[in-house]
Amino acid sequence: MQLRRHQRELADICEDILSGRPLTDIVCAVTPGGGKSLLPQILAGRLIPSVADALCWVVPRQVLQDQGARGFQDPTHRAMLGHRLEAMMSTNQEHPTRGCAAYVTTYQALAADSRKVNAREFRRKRYILVLDEPHHMEADGIWHQAIEPLYERAALRVLMSGTFERGDRRPIAFMPDDSSHEEAAIEWGNSESRAVIHYTLADALREQACIDLTVHYANCQATWLDLQGVEHHVESLAHAGKQTSEALLTALKTEAALELLHTGVKDWQAYRATHPRSKLLVVAANIEQAHKYTGWLQERGVPAKIATSDDSTAAYQTIKAFKRQGAGAVDCLITVAMAYEGLDVPAITHLICLTHIRTKPWIEQVVHRATRMDHLAGPYANQRAYIYAPDDRPFRECMGYILSQRQVIVARTPLSGEGVNGEPSYEGNGLRPLSDRTESGIQPLRSGVLEMRHQGLWANLSPQPGTTETSDETPKERLDRLRNQIEKHVRMHEQARRLAHGTVNRAVYSRFHKSRTSMTEVELQKVMKWVSKTYPL
Repeated sequence: MQLRRHQRELADICEDILSGRPLTDIVCAVTPGGGKSLLPQILAGRLIPSVADALCWVVPRQVLQDQGARGFQDPTHRAMLGHRLEAMMSTNQEHPTRGCAAYVTTYQALAADSRKVNAREFRRKRYILVLDEPHHMEADGIWHQAIEPLYERAALRVLMSGTFERGDRRPIAFMPDDSSHEEAAIEWGNSESRAVIHYTLADALREQACIDLTVHYANCQATWLDLQGVEHHVESLAHAGKQTSEALLTALKTEAALELLHTGVKDWQAYRATHPRSKLLVVAANIEQAHKYTGWLQERGVPAKIATSDDSTAAYQTIKAFKRQGAGAVDCLITVAMAYEGLDVPAITHLICLTHIRTKPWIEQVVHRATRMDHLAGPYANQRAYIYAPDDRPFRECMGYILSQRQVIVARTPLSGEGVNGEPSYEGNGLRPLSDRTESGIQPLRSGVLEMRHQGLWANLSPQPGTTETSDETPKERLDRLRNQIEKHVRMHEQARRLAHGTVNRAVYSRFHKSRTSMTEVELQKVMKWVSKTYPL
């Protein structure tokens, strides 16, 4: 394994700091699954003891606290970075590092630190403060106020996230505003004291940090009663318009959710027959539904386990077992929200999203639980993630944002007015279809899946024919990229049309009478153009 581009950039910035560059802040915008969890180790390995005495890493949840500390022990990480450092899990304890180079704590712990243990520790030592997923901190909120004394005392502050955006659009603590925008937006510019690193989804695909994915959408019909006892029915969730919230709630609470669950589990079990490392993650709308799905699966012989916040100790142990392989491991995990963000389990290949939240940051985080490259699961080209979700317009628009994302551009370009057919233009910004009003205002009766369709990622994110290649590619890398692009297109077309493997490749050879391994760059570009036109996705 080699360092990815954003990791190399951070290592270079550390060298600049050692050479006297007066940096106080670093912002790392790294797409989920891109490998930002290695960044605290780079900081500690390069800057301790010259710039700081220790590092404090703050994360949103206890399971990530354990994950962060274990990352320092990972032999692959240690070999890559050449360190023998360790990190201590600490929750408001005196001398939290206990002789280690770093300690990992949570935002919740810092907010509950009434004795100001951490503030005293920051006065005692020079600290690098790493705030992981800082979008959880609303500006001027409780967590912001609790962390501010540490932030002011830190020798270096590092904010890192895959989604620098809040679903409620409120400002994020410690992130400067861009005054050139009318609505709240983040200032992304570098300055004398601040360095910004971007690592996009396109970057991750290019470096094979994230794998290709296919989204399976389930279009549903739904019937429910309103508060007056009037029956309502939509024939298609995909075209439910202003009744999307009620139709989605009905689908998630009745038969359609179980049909989608059945489809995803059946596909996962078939996949595991040839990919034994594969794991399944199911994200439910609430704890009640999570228990329902778990019982339903267990009755059918699927050894599913549940991890929700109603039993944190048991959930913590279940997630640890979900990360393992072999005896005692959990291969199918049902959760609500606690195990989605930051959960680093590369063996997840299938994800069933039976939840209600429809904000871009949340959907982006949950989808990328399944897109991590698993170095123990075989060649990169053979790996793929499978996402299963209801076919409602808000989810499609969230996915549309992800699938079309080529750059990390946080500034929004919102549409105004209404969408087609008088539907509200959701854009994936803040919509939560299952509001308290909706949930208490209807009585779900029945639902059913009408059809399944799917959409791929690579076609949206890989360079299209005629796109200028990156300037830092060598000729060999350009040839490899084009061959890989053609092969992915061919494979996706064959899967979509249920064609036998090799059908399109034989047609390509008949057309061009030459193996792609012996083609020039110009010839490969012609093949890509012909394949895209003749075998569209």
